[in-house]
Amino acid sequence: MQSSITVNQPTPPGFKPQTTQAVFNNNYANAMASGDPRFNVKQYDRGGVSRGGSQWGQAGIDGSQKLASGIAEAYSQKAADSASNANTQLQGDQSQSAYAQQLAGMQQQQSNNNAMLAMQRQQQQMNFVNSLLGGLLN
Repeated sequence: MQSSITVNQPTPPGFKPQTTQAVFNNNYANAMASGDPRFNVKQYDRGGVSRGGSQWGQAGIDGSQKLASGIAEAYSQKAADSASNANTQLQGDQSQSAYAQQLAGMQQQQSNNNAMLAMQRQQQQMNFVNSLLGGLLN
């Protein structure tokens, strides 16, 4: 029985770098947009009241907080995608290694079986020769 080990089998696909980058760009752009004070000042508008410095100040604070958390979320998502890809690659490598070890064990067992069969044939031949010689010498 001749077996071979196939190496470098493709691992299951993970997140494509283009997809990861597109999601990152989208999250980053959303963070930049939410960081604009003009976007955040609208929540402080009250009917009949003009916008003042305190409303703009609070909108700036809110914007900077949203900007920081949005950028952090964008980078966190990118890192999570990379970690997921690394984990998928590791699982594929472990699976390939386990397959190779099992196959090597089966090959070793087959080799041992072949050696035992060869020894049995040799023993049978020796017994046959001994029985012939024993019959001639008696």
